[in-house]
Amino acid sequence: MASLELEKLTKRYPGVVSVDAIDLTVRHGEFVCLLGPSGCGKTTTLRMIAGFLAPDAGEIRVGGRTMSTPAAVLPPERRNMSMIFQSYAVWPHMRVRDNVGYALKMRKVSAAGRIAQTDTLLKAAKLTDQADRYPGELSGGQQQRVAMARALAATPDILLMDEPLSNLDANLRVEMRDEIRRLHDTFQYTSIYVTHDQVEAMTMADRIVVMNAGRIEQIGTPETLYEHPESAFVARFIGGSNLLRVRHVGGQRVEINGRTLSIRHGRFADAGCEMSICVKTHDLQLLPAHAGEADNVLPGVVRRQAYLGSHRDYVVDVGQEVLVAAPARMDLPPEARVGVRFDPELCRGLAK
Repeated sequence: MASLELEKLTKRYPGVVSVDAIDLTVRHGEFVCLLGPSGCGKTTTLRMIAGFLAPDAGEIRVGGRTMSTPAAVLPPERRNMSMIFQSYAVWPHMRVRDNVGYALKMRKVSAAGRIAQTDTLLKAAKLTDQADRYPGELSGGQQQRVAMARALAATPDILLMDEPLSNLDANLRVEMRDEIRRLHDTFQYTSIYVTHDQVEAMTMADRIVVMNAGRIEQIGTPETLYEHPESAFVARFIGGSNLLRVRHVGGQRVEINGRTLSIRHGRFADAGCEMSICVKTHDLQLLPAHAGEADNVLPGVVRRQAYLGSHRDYVVDVGQEVLVAAPARMDLPPEARVGVRFDPELCRGLAK
C-alpha cells in the first residue's frame, strides 16, 4: 500500500480538455471516490492512474515514486495496481478458486502458500462455498466478489475500481456496497473508486472528489459535502438540495421575488449582485397561507405533490419552484396557497 499524488494532471483530446490540471493526494489506506456525471473526467483520471493513458501535463506519483509524466509512463503491469471493472472480467473457463489464485501463481507463490492465501481471500469474500464453481454458475454479485478477491490476491499498492456495481440490480448494489467497504476495512488497501452514483460515494468513501467538466469542484468527507457544499454544482449533485437565484442585499440578507430572507451560513456575493442559496428539501417547512407575512417565509402556490409513504414531496412556486418534503399526513391539493419557511440556520449562500 502507498499514498497517491496527482499534480496538475491533464488530459486533452481534440476540442476538449478531459482532465484539467487537477491536484489530489490520497493517503495510505484511504478509500476515495471520484464522483461526477458522465464526461466529467473521472474515468479518464482513473485510466491515467492505472497507466492505460499518458497525461499531457502533470505527474502521477505513488509512494513518492513517479509513475507518469508526459515524457514517460510506467506500464500498467509494473505499477503494482489492481483494477476492477464494471464487466467483472473474471475468466469463465476457470473455477472460482483458480480465478482468485491466478495472481499468486504468476508471482510464483508456492503451492501450499497459494492454497492458504486463496482460502483466506475466499473466506473474506464469502466465496468458500462457491470455490469449485465456474463464474457462469454464479450471480452477478458473486462474480463481482470473485473479481474483488482476485484483485486483492495481487497485494496491490493501489486498488482501482471503475463503476464496478453499475451492472447489478438495485438490491445487489446495496449488498455489494457493504461488501466492498467491508473488504477495504479488512485489508486496508489504498482505494480509488469511480462512480456517478452519489449514494455509492456517500456510503463507501472516506472522502469524495466531486468532478465537473474535467475539474475538481470540491473534496471532502460525505458529511462535509452534504452539509457544506461550496458551489451550486456540488449542492445539486450531492442530492436533496433546492437552488434558488437571489440578490445579495447586504450582510447576511438576500432578496427573492421582492421578499428578504436571512441566511446565516455560506459565501456571499458583493452587495447588489446575484448569487445562489441552497436548502435541503427536508429543511423547508410548509405553513398555512397566512404565515406568508412572517419572517423568512415566502408565500407560495402548490403545483403538484407525490405521496411516497414516509412523506410527500411538494413542488411549490415561490417565484421559483422549490421541492419540499412534508409529512405524509399533510395532503394539499394543487393550487393551494401556502407559506414556505426558510430556516436561516439551514440555508447556505453560494457565491459561485
